[in-house]
Amino acid sequence: MKGCLLLLALATLAIGAPAYSQYLFLDVNGDGHNSLAESGEVLPDCLYPSTTEVSIYFDTNHNPDGSTAVCDQTASDPLSMNSYEILLRASGSGSVTFNGWTDNVGYTTGIISKGDNKFYASGSDVWIGLSGSLLPPGRYKVGTLSVIVTGLATLSWLPVGASGISAIAGTAFGTQCEGNDFDNTYTIGLDFPLNYAFGTCYPDAVEEMTWGRIKQQYH
Repeated sequence: MKGCLLLLALATLAIGAPAYSQYLFLDVNGDGHNSLAESGEVLPDCLYPSTTEVSIYFDTNHNPDGSTAVCDQTASDPLSMNSYEILLRASGSGSVTFNGWTDNVGYTTGIISKGDNKFYASGSDVWIGLSGSLLPPGRYKVGTLSVIVTGLATLSWLPVGASGISAIAGTAFGTQCEGNDFDNTYTIGLDFPLNYAFGTCYPDAVEEMTWGRIKQQYH
């Protein structure tokens, strides 16, 4: 991951101390938000057998509470983005099949060491990584993951070293900010906390039909 400028804002919320961080999240219902990240969200971001895609967002210069995030090492360095790396795991009584990735920010260069260097799925884990032109600090829908869902399943983010796919697979983003190990890469679990990465909620089987009807109102 060193040498890749992957980007996302950095901060750890602490009472009585400055808070610097970025956050990232999964969006299932298509409203551009995550119900686990935002307390005002009434539409759940759960997976159901009717789910065919999951959108992934990186917010490089905001904390989950909406406050502005800045570079932890040098505040004048912008939290820009020129690459992203994503590592997710499916769990639960059901399963998720990962069928492919569609980039949404114009990145075309693969940066991972498996598959086509852009996308690789193995068992319950998926690893994605691309780089491209430098983007200014902001909130980006980086792409869409194509999935097939069976039963009751959920998706969660993984830090480096948590997957059998590769010892270096992780969740990160490249940035002009140096990062804690001065490699211009912000890595989950090192430069920002794992609980600033929001996955999907655990579904309730009896809600699927009702949720399907509600979802149609927002398309």
